[in-house]
Amino acid sequence: MKGIKVDQVGSEFQLTEDLPNLTPGPNQLLVKPIYGAVNPVDEMMRGSGLLVTSWPWTPCCDVAGTVVQVGSDVTRFQVGDQVFGCQGVGFPGSGGAAERCFFREDVTAKRPDNISLADAATVGCGSETAAVGVWGCLSVAMPDPQNLPAVSDEWVLVLGGGGNVGAYAVQLAKLSGYKVIATVSPKSVEAAKASGADETVDYNLPIEDQVAKIKAATKGGLHRIYDSTSAGINTVKKVLEAIKDEPGQKYFTSVNDWEDFGTLAGDTKFLAISLGPVARPNPEHNQLNADVAKYMKVIQPLLASGKLRVGDYTLFDKTGFEAFPEAVKLQSSGGAKKVVVKFQDE
Repeated sequence: MKGIKVDQVGSEFQLTEDLPNLTPGPNQLLVKPIYGAVNPVDEMMRGSGLLVTSWPWTPCCDVAGTVVQVGSDVTRFQVGDQVFGCQGVGFPGSGGAAERCFFREDVTAKRPDNISLADAATVGCGSETAAVGVWGCLSVAMPDPQNLPAVSDEWVLVLGGGGNVGAYAVQLAKLSGYKVIATVSPKSVEAAKASGADETVDYNLPIEDQVAKIKAATKGGLHRIYDSTSAGINTVKKVLEAIKDEPGQKYFTSVNDWEDFGTLAGDTKFLAISLGPVARPNPEHNQLNADVAKYMKVIQPLLASGKLRVGDYTLFDKTGFEAFPEAVKLQSSGGAKKVVVKFQDE
């Protein structure tokens, strides 16, 4: 089977035609990836080996494609369905930069008619990471997609609201009935507002100025903070110190699941976001998979109704699996937009 592989930690991405053929397990779909989106985790895993269970390893955990075979226990999908989602990382068959890859039935969604396959390839990891943080870690109730709640005076602060994950966090918080204030670069202000941010703060400002603006805007209604950047703890600690005496339980979540942040001001509850084990069959990941399955049943209809919008992305100007390493370099060079590669024709 043709695709991209990395032979060992630190090796380069390379095109190969000797990837093993795949047969889906009982609860798996075998999917032909048509489009794949680059995520920071691709380069991180190549360089560090984190999350990789065996070598060689195939990258790309954010794909959209066509079901070509279903496992014996699959009931929700059939051959020919177009699907998307984060199909998992690091275990055999999970890599989307290949002619075929596995999807786990319960954490997979059908592509809504109102978005393209390329659009769908950008949704999985970003929306799921946002959902785990907003609905799973910040004590925010999942909305009914058909009957969204009115917006309250409660606020969610999203650090990095201009990026892919941050933009989905802004949207999910807003769709769940919260006002949102987001830290962004000046060039991402309009994108954050399009996602639903009520207020934005320039993250280039001195932290003290950011905190002052956040406190003035939220007027005692800020109890939830989502850090999509993994590097915003200094800002978070300053904000929590500034609001520690305001009544109400406070919550903080971050995609940074490798640092110990210690005791946080205001008796703030911290839960880290860890999407890495999603779709793995191990019993210790059953709760994560159950949660993501539940979230996808809300995300998919929100997309289908147009209430949840697909973020901006760059469609790479080269195609084929061999284009993926170049797309990783483009993504790693900076910028908030995702980079999407067309791997093969439908």
